[in-house]
Amino acid sequence: MDRSRGLMAVHAHPDDESLWTGGVLAQHVAEGRPTAVITCTNGEPAEGEGFAAPGTRVKELAQAIGLLGVAESGLLRYRDSGHQGRGPGSLCDAPFDDLVGDLVARIRSFRPAAVASYDAYGMYGHPDHIRVHRAVLVAVEAAARPQLWPQAGAAWAVDSLWLATVPDSMVQRLLTLGLESAIPSTPDAQVSVALDVRPWLDLKWEAVRAHASEFARGSRIAAFEEPRLRELCLGREWFIHRPGPGASGGRRWTPGALLADLT
Repeated sequence: MDRSRGLMAVHAHPDDESLWTGGVLAQHVAEGRPTAVITCTNGEPAEGEGFAAPGTRVKELAQAIGLLGVAESGLLRYRDSGHQGRGPGSLCDAPFDDLVGDLVARIRSFRPAAVASYDAYGMYGHPDHIRVHRAVLVAVEAAARPQLWPQAGAAWAVDSLWLATVPDSMVQRLLTLGLESAIPSTPDAQVSVALDVRPWLDLKWEAVRAHASEFARGSRIAAFEEPRLRELCLGREWFIHRPGPGASGGRRWTPGALLADLT
């Protein structure tokens, strides 16, 4: 496979890969493009008791990635920082440069055309999501500079960065359907891509369902058991585009064959 046409998704916790980028990953696999998922924590809390036995969420992650057909995956050594953003061994307590260096090494190894992660608010404000967003921005730039982290491999310039988000119009629609309060969202005019992933929705949902411990604990993702809500919220994936250091001229990666291909 030509890695220069590939997509690497970088997420904070197990299940994020399926919820926010499961459709575009499945689409890439169907098109024969390289895919990778990097998960920065094992999903186990740095403070307090977890909802599942140790190792459960990592096993669920492996199952979900297998269902999506993702070719390569990696798990960093951090723990879930929780909504307080702290704890021994947590992602938020780790030195920022350590996290960036980890991601630089992964980018240089996989050599993707594009990297996908979260918007600036981390979709809904989780401290780990926000930290991953910031680290990804730095790592994409740093990976292209041979002077930075030279021990992490040969420099690689990513063409573009795609930040998963939710448009204002979707939040307004959900409020009319009974959502109790607004969630962070992005003005529709700032959303670069609204990717229709309904052809892969069943597969995406199967991957989400692989994270059985999240359903068992009563996570809000259980709301997507309702088919109409599932299609509405998971049948499209929205992204904000940012050019990467490898972008030049008219050459721009786009997420899948439903849009213009890389030329």
